[in-house]
Amino acid sequence: MTDQFTTWQQCCEYTFQTRHAWRHGNGARTSRFNTNHFTRLRGSSFPVRKLTQPVLNQVCIELEEEGKSDATINRVISAVSTVLNHCAFDGCIESAPKFRRRKENEHRYTFYTKEQVDHMICLSTSVFERQDLADLITVASYSGMRQGELLKLRNKDCDFASDRLLIGGEKAFTTKSGEFRPIPMHDRFRKILSDRCSQSSSQVRVLGDEWSNKDQVLRAFNKVKKLAGFDETYVFHSLRHSFATWHADAGTPIRTLMSLMGHRNIETTLRYAKTTDKALTAAQEQI
Repeated sequence: MTDQFTTWQQCCEYTFQTRHAWRHGNGARTSRFNTNHFTRLRGSSFPVRKLTQPVLNQVCIELEEEGKSDATINRVISAVSTVLNHCAFDGCIESAPKFRRRKENEHRYTFYTKEQVDHMICLSTSVFERQDLADLITVASYSGMRQGELLKLRNKDCDFASDRLLIGGEKAFTTKSGEFRPIPMHDRFRKILSDRCSQSSSQVRVLGDEWSNKDQVLRAFNKVKKLAGFDETYVFHSLRHSFATWHADAGTPIRTLMSLMGHRNIETTLRYAKTTDKALTAAQEQI
């Protein structure tokens, strides 16, 4: 059988054109970023039939020498595998090799304490005069919503009759896991959303209309985070980690926390529960 595609670039272009998850949104940008690492190091014209485990091993070593973590390197390996598997499945290349991934050290999630969150909220308004950022930080940390979910949240998704946020309740609002989940409103953000919803129509994005894109949110948040004394390991997504950690420490049942977070696999939720030892200490004190 003669391969239809002979170069890495041909395989990449076809995958980005035909693989649904890579055609739109943040998935496309992330996937392109990861595949570009291989393109940068081996070139777009690299013969796809020569893309073997030894070749990828060398690419991984070069990425390691650049300071890339094992987690980042594994994402590059996964992106390369996805491209080749997609093309092989569609008959564009004869077959796709299997690649070995690196063993990663157990990741310890960064999270903020409630006091640290309050401090960043205060800095947002008192120093930067950004009430919109203060509101975003508050809702993020007390709802556990992802950044994309926060910015997509519309007036009609705030159900004050049932006192819940309805996340992913319609086709136009797809969560990362692709599923609907309700989140009970918290006292810390109920009034914030109520005030905002009372001044807008049902289709208006309650928290997102003030921001042109995610990058603008991150730039504003990073200024506050830096002033508060946090290093680069702490990110906006750490607010979501904080929500999970607070619940784990409070003894929230793991299945309940799994639903609140919108996780498909309980193993993902269990990683959050390992972040601190407070819950373990409290359990020991009960016997």
